[in-house]
Amino acid sequence: MKPGLKNNLIKTLMAVLLVTAAYFAEPIANLQVLPFDTQDAALFGIGSDEYTPYEETTDADKVKSWVTWSLWIAGFLLVIVLGYVFDIASYAQKITGRKVANANKINAWLMIIFLVVGMAFAAWEFIVHGPLTKVYNSSSEHGAEVDSMFMITFILTLIVFVATQIVLFVYAFMYQEKKGNRATYYAHNNRLEVFWTIIPAIVLTFLVLRGYSAWKNVMYVSDSNEKVQEIEVFAYQFGWSARYPGPDKKFGSHSFNYISGTNQLGLAVESEVEEFKKELRKDTADYAAKLKDIDGYIAELNAKIEDHRKLANFKGIEDVNKELAKVRNGEYTKELELMLRRRTKQLERMAVVESNTPVYEATFDGSVHDDLIVKEIVVLKGQPVRLIFRARDVIHSAYLPDFRVQMNCVPGMQTEFTFVPTKTTDEIRKEKSDEEYDYYLFCNKICGQAHFNMKIKFTVVESETEYKSWLAEQKPAFPVELPVKKTEEVIEVEVAETQHNSTNNQTI
Repeated sequence: MKPGLKNNLIKTLMAVLLVTAAYFAEPIANLQVLPFDTQDAALFGIGSDEYTPYEETTDADKVKSWVTWSLWIAGFLLVIVLGYVFDIASYAQKITGRKVANANKINAWLMIIFLVVGMAFAAWEFIVHGPLTKVYNSSSEHGAEVDSMFMITFILTLIVFVATQIVLFVYAFMYQEKKGNRATYYAHNNRLEVFWTIIPAIVLTFLVLRGYSAWKNVMYVSDSNEKVQEIEVFAYQFGWSARYPGPDKKFGSHSFNYISGTNQLGLAVESEVEEFKKELRKDTADYAAKLKDIDGYIAELNAKIEDHRKLANFKGIEDVNKELAKVRNGEYTKELELMLRRRTKQLERMAVVESNTPVYEATFDGSVHDDLIVKEIVVLKGQPVRLIFRARDVIHSAYLPDFRVQMNCVPGMQTEFTFVPTKTTDEIRKEKSDEEYDYYLFCNKICGQAHFNMKIKFTVVESETEYKSWLAEQKPAFPVELPVKKTEEVIEVEVAETQHNSTNNQTI
């Protein structure tokens, strides 16, 4: 087979494959573009979890889709045709000895075409998707400054982008290869070096200083401001808990050593800590007993294998054999030793606190009993809010996009962020023409499989009365158990019973 015919067959086959792929990909490729709010719902879980099916594709949509595919195919075929044209031109040049087309000139004009088309696409991207960046609609005081810095940076980089692209492609056109022209070689140019060093340095210095000023205003807020609303936000896989101080305006102590199933924030509650210590002691005793009776566990597993064999339960036999292999290779023993060491170490750390009377009294001072643990954060508009972040397991990232707030939540480390809300929830709903819109605090760092569902509602109210009313509805998670006050009737009955018992004893 001649090479030319072979190439033609290959190109024809590619075209057939492309058309076939387009036909079968039509049901997949013909997807509706989701609006931005729906994308937020899909990514962050905003809005209703109720499934809304897609609308059926109309005939007009099908025609539009096939027109799009036809244009793509036509473009592909056009490229093939152009390839043939260049092949024919090269053959004609070889036969006649005359240049049919000047490749340098073609490439130079293609540079200009690419510049115009590329700039048109960049402009389209800015016009269509630019509004989705949510610039200049911040709901916090510092957010306005953040938006301003974003726009300044964007405008400066846009100027540099446009200028460099024009220079790049126009110079490629202007200095195309021409007969008689000779390139000039510059080893060094002091003027250019100064130009592209000093100007970027001035611009970057301005941006860095502006950013530092904004960061300082956010991170270094005076603690003397009595109107600051302090809220502790606790991150865990996969959710958030928020804690408000009670009437004493003081957060109770906490420690990761006290985190348990019923005390997820690790608060210094004596009754909870005592129950947790009992669980830890029981676990240590169980693990120690299992380590001493490895042979008995092997015998138990062998008995299970026999039971599964009688029932022809091959899956059960396979599972037990895996466990038996872990025991024989020492993996089971290492796991038990690790769990035993962890619980023993945790009990030792608790004992250190208990042995130090001043530390113990400061930790268990009772201030935790009026703290409020809630599943929704409510704050007042126009007053500073200090969010104090903690994490239980892995690094999370607290993200309030509408307020331009983001801060990492690191296990074993306390971080914080202070800002002033400027729009209530009702105001943002009116602004967005959406009566169901709510602020949410998300996790903006992938922290596991259910990361997408990690959010907590964040509500901003206008009235201090409304805020205090909401606080009054919340109940302390670990209230102090006060002794029951006896009524006079109960006291009279108890006295009568005491006298009766005393008479009986005297009679005996």
